[in-house]
Amino acid sequence: MKSSFLKSLDYFFVLRPMLFFPGWITLLAGYFILQRQNLFLKPARTLHQDFAEIGLLILLFALAMGASFLLNQLQDVESDKANAKLFIVAEGHITRRAVIWEIILLSVLALALAWFLSVLHFILTAGFMVLTGYLYNYPPLALKDRPLGSLVANSLMGWFAFALGWAAVNPLSVAVITDALPYVFLNTALYFFTTLPDMEGDRKSKKHTLAVLMGADIVIRLAFVFFVFSLISAWWLKDYTLLLIAALSAPFFIRALWTSAVSDAVRTTKFTILFFALVICFKLPFFFILMITGFYATRWYFKQRFNFDYPNFKG
Repeated sequence: MKSSFLKSLDYFFVLRPMLFFPGWITLLAGYFILQRQNLFLKPARTLHQDFAEIGLLILLFALAMGASFLLNQLQDVESDKANAKLFIVAEGHITRRAVIWEIILLSVLALALAWFLSVLHFILTAGFMVLTGYLYNYPPLALKDRPLGSLVANSLMGWFAFALGWAAVNPLSVAVITDALPYVFLNTALYFFTTLPDMEGDRKSKKHTLAVLMGADIVIRLAFVFFVFSLISAWWLKDYTLLLIAALSAPFFIRALWTSAVSDAVRTTKFTILFFALVICFKLPFFFILMITGFYATRWYFKQRFNFDYPNFKG
């Protein structure tokens, strides 16, 4: 009975729900952009948030991200095997046919919910899914296999996440680009780090990622440069929310720059996302419950199902 129940959970955890959190916190940073100079919201203001709207945005983006992550896993079966990761699809724990049907269901639900929210949310959601699901993974562009294309695509992913939240509280204007700059730069810095753990497997699979082409030292330096860009743009925009996140993360970035160790880069990514999420919790306290639930539910599942230590804060 227990084994059967755990196997049924494969269809949820194959969506990589821990990766929802970086997307969600960037979305919420956009949603709370008008309070970027207030690290804490007053209790009265917190209680008067539109929780239904926030919940729909979180659900919408989870559906869109889940569909895109599945499309990525379908395309990356061989490299995932080489890197010993994402084994639910790579090792056939659920069938390719089931994954395709799950992608269709998630995509339809995401687009329907986006249309319900607004035409702009529909356009942004469709753009995110086309970019991250198709253009990023599949020919003719297959941006993930092009160093510059992968960099641009990942930066745009962060912008789409921010814009989905921003559009819920602002009329469309050029500010959707300028307000997003500190967050896009920070997410891009973290993207550089994410290319490092898969470097050897990608090299064996003959993938031309930034880490494979440039090596760990240069990638870590580039990540630090984008981190500095994030700081500068946040200071220019008086975005104290991002400045607090950067202040907490800075020791980890500096250590990674000093050691050029992949383990320190990985640790920097994990702790920066944690600090980002905790700062968002200052403005949306119930998000902390979602974080804790997601973390421990995922740890329990992977431990029980595969005797695998994930997620963790190791390097």
